[in-house]
Amino acid sequence: MTVRRHDCSDLDQLIRLIGILGSPTDRDFWKSWRTEMDGYGYDKIKGGIASLARDVEAPTMHDYWAHDFADYVLMLFATESPGEDAKLADTIGRTISSGHSMAVGTQFLADLRATAWRVWRDHHDATAAETMQQWTRAPFSHETEKWRSLEQE
Repeated sequence: MTVRRHDCSDLDQLIRLIGILGSPTDRDFWKSWRTEMDGYGYDKIKGGIASLARDVEAPTMHDYWAHDFADYVLMLFATESPGEDAKLADTIGRTISSGHSMAVGTQFLADLRATAWRVWRDHHDATAAETMQQWTRAPFSHETEKWRSLEQE
């Protein structure tokens, strides 16, 4: 397998952030993360990174794979409450730092989420030109008949 630095700086950063959490063979973090999912999260991270490694072989799939990977990172590192978020930040902090685990984990998690969001956004297929064209052609709501026909399409 060819190892290379990705042309996308945010994607490169996202992969590096995942790497900071440890190698999958060490599994210190990966053993304690999302244990209720019985390996699902771990498998999605592995699958996403493996897909991105194939970019050299299938460059036309880059946007899809990057978007999909970022989507899973956003989903899998999401929490449903401030308490769960604090617990995840502490787990991350204890894994990657011998310093103040909560501060380090909180910053890491914020960076991971922001970076994943940028990768997700920048590898989405929506373009400004296409969006402008669609909205320019779309009727205003006061053009009642045309506007209502949008609901039926």
